[in-house]
Amino acid sequence: MEQTDLFRTEKISKILFRLAPAVMLAQLIQALYNIVDSLFVGRYSDSGLTALSIIYPIQLLMIAFAVGTGVGINTVMAARLGTGNRRKADEYAGVGTPLILVLWVLFAGICFLIMPFYARMSTGSEAVIRDVTVYGRIVCVFSFGLFLESVWTKVLQSNGDMKTPMFAQIIGAVTNIILDPLLIFGLFGLPEMGIAGAAVATVAGQIAAALIVMKKGFRKSPGAEVYPHHIAEIFRLGTPNILMQSAYTFYILGLNLILAAFSDQAVTALGLYYKWQTFFFIPLGAMQTCIVPIISYNYAARNIDRCRQTLSTAVLFGLALMSVGMLCFLSIPTQMLQVFTKDSQVIEIGRIGFRFVGISFLPMVTSLIFPVFFQAVGSSLKSSALTVIRTVVLFVPLGYLFSRFGLHWFWLTFPVTELLTSIVGAVFYRQFLAKDYVSKAKPVQADDGDTIALKPSKPGVIITIAREHGSSGKQIGKLVAQKLGIPFYYKEMVALAAHESGLDREFISDIHKNAPDALRDLYLSSQVIRHAIKAQDHIIRKIADNGSCVIVGRAADYVLKDYPNVVRVFVHAPIKYRIGRVMEVYGDTLREARRNVRRSDKARASYYRHISGKRWGAAGNYELTIDSSVGVEKAAEQILSSSAIS
Repeated sequence: MEQTDLFRTEKISKILFRLAPAVMLAQLIQALYNIVDSLFVGRYSDSGLTALSIIYPIQLLMIAFAVGTGVGINTVMAARLGTGNRRKADEYAGVGTPLILVLWVLFAGICFLIMPFYARMSTGSEAVIRDVTVYGRIVCVFSFGLFLESVWTKVLQSNGDMKTPMFAQIIGAVTNIILDPLLIFGLFGLPEMGIAGAAVATVAGQIAAALIVMKKGFRKSPGAEVYPHHIAEIFRLGTPNILMQSAYTFYILGLNLILAAFSDQAVTALGLYYKWQTFFFIPLGAMQTCIVPIISYNYAARNIDRCRQTLSTAVLFGLALMSVGMLCFLSIPTQMLQVFTKDSQVIEIGRIGFRFVGISFLPMVTSLIFPVFFQAVGSSLKSSALTVIRTVVLFVPLGYLFSRFGLHWFWLTFPVTELLTSIVGAVFYRQFLAKDYVSKAKPVQADDGDTIALKPSKPGVIITIAREHGSSGKQIGKLVAQKLGIPFYYKEMVALAAHESGLDREFISDIHKNAPDALRDLYLSSQVIRHAIKAQDHIIRKIADNGSCVIVGRAADYVLKDYPNVVRVFVHAPIKYRIGRVMEVYGDTLREARRNVRRSDKARASYYRHISGKRWGAAGNYELTIDSSVGVEKAAEQILSSSAIS
């Protein structure tokens, strides 16, 4: 069964059971990194266990920079590969390795210098300060394996290779598990290194994983002249992910600092919760990952009922799975804590804390699934807002507020935060359902064959027209096509892409403008938009393969960059002329026309930059640039009389 057919027609539960096991395995492997160190360090010393809890936010921040940069590289590579430009995709991958090494040097240097200060900020115990400094400096200074593996993994994933990164993660986890007891306790004649041994085992596992993905993921560095542009593009696309991941770092750091005012044992108890949480979140995390492509495809196909069904199924499964975790945290918290520590104070604090936290597991299902749902439908603002509300607005302020009533009350932060986030998510979901695209949706039906067939043509010239809003580029293109007697594609191109892909015509038509300006890059990088862009690019090539034609918009000049006999035209006009045309054609007021011209041009520029990495409207991208203020007829004649056409 084709993957799109699977997402469109198969029973949701069957899809989840089919996709989830591989994802769960990958997440289980990642969980082992968090668990194994604590398991053996807890057997070695109580101060070491507290040190791991204190250093955890720094490790999350390190992962945020490494993975976020990798996401930026992955996104820009996927966009270039989607338009068939493998050379340019490999250029970005080649920039990735030196870039990530520079980031590693900066991160390692800063962490080495500030680690003692950071430790003293989090605890007053000299033993814990010493362990934080030793462990933190090793895992940060030697974190080049983590940084490199993150980038090379994203390079492989952009090329569709998911197996090699998973194998690398398995080898990394196994390496860590084997070395941990050997180096911590000094087994088989090895020196007893204590917490330093745990740090060495961790970085050794990261290096092992990096070596495995290096062979396929490494790309040769391009010339130095492309670095400024490519680095800016990578961070433009990767920064939102870095910021979202960093939010988790700062909320955990904030909670650690609040608990440090009570005791080191309270910090340790919180750290042990996060260790156990990792295991119980594996099914929920898999659910989050698996619903994204299902919801993305069906939203783009305007099958909103199936989107709702997917969300409902995911929530029901999540509630069932997290109920198991809730029962464990409520009924056997002491036994769970004793797996890692024998410290009676930690166990007593954690016993009460785990029961409060356990209550939060059910509302946590919706508080974590709603952001993923909005990400899947391209609502970047709502998805990001829910993450910020949960991690920044609620967790730390509520933690501080409840801590004023005592340590036991602090733990109430977790259920209250998850409940409030879920309520906000439900409000956002109701707003989503009220949108015209959603409320008036009908599943896509096959169009009448006569209206979507490619128009007969013969080899000759292909003219692509990009245009500023209000410049009459569409009318000029249509007139040029009529005079040459060749097909004209604008709305017809959208209809063809919708028909071939099964996506909604309106959705494809609006992909370049349905996002807030500040988050447009994040929106264009979402999976739902990639569906539409891929379908559109495929049909543009198919139209070009059919023979002579005029194609308006959709970055066709770049999509057809390797095609012969393509004449690329950019139509522009003075702003006053364009505002006047918009008022005349669309009936806008002067204020509306100004706003719409500005917004439409920004949207087209962002879309073009996302697809090509080039500046929209730059003269060097086109054979012809035409000022349409001379009139539609004269502008068309200028195109027809140009040497590029004749």
